[in-house]
Amino acid sequence: MNSNLLLQGADSVGVNLDGSTMGRFQQFMTELLRWNRAINLTSITSPDEIVLKHFVDSLSIVPLLNPGERLLDVGSGAGLPGLVVALVRSDLTITSLDAVDKKVRFQRHLCRLLDLTQVEVVHGRIEQFSAQHEEGYDVVTSRAFRDLDRFATLTKGAVRRGGRLVAMMAGTAADVATRVDNVSRRVGMEHLETRSYNLLNGLGARNLVVLQRNML
Repeated sequence: MNSNLLLQGADSVGVNLDGSTMGRFQQFMTELLRWNRAINLTSITSPDEIVLKHFVDSLSIVPLLNPGERLLDVGSGAGLPGLVVALVRSDLTITSLDAVDKKVRFQRHLCRLLDLTQVEVVHGRIEQFSAQHEEGYDVVTSRAFRDLDRFATLTKGAVRRGGRLVAMMAGTAADVATRVDNVSRRVGMEHLETRSYNLLNGLGARNLVVLQRNML
């Protein structure tokens, strides 16, 4: 793993990493590539692209999270962003939800290996999970949804009143802006902000769309 690239990428999204954390990211990558040879967890197999497209992209949400919050990551796949966030924010309580059994097994293995005791990995679908955990989370996020409307509709119920949805979306800020206001009004949420950034090495534009659930 290119440690300097990870340090530089993390710094570009406002996150400082220490030496001990770097070793755990190396373990994450090693296990991801090892498991990926047997079961399809990711189509991204270049170490530098894993650093930027998976690790740094996942870290971008960290500055938006307040101390001690409960975070739900929906459609977490190989643990992105939930397990990456857990590596740098031990104060958070994190639930990582995915409907694919092999991805859940990989995440549970990684949690044991990296001692991520604050993470619960759940095998299930958001439709059922949200109904069973109404208003259970301060923040709900996902990298799995391209459709902001669908993400907000399916996950809003799991967000406490006054809590936030953070949609992690690719594309330019202008592309995303055309969708945000209509969606926020329709689902009864306030658009707090959109943070836009570019991944290093020209690997694409990203956006964090933050919607807040109304108190009423």
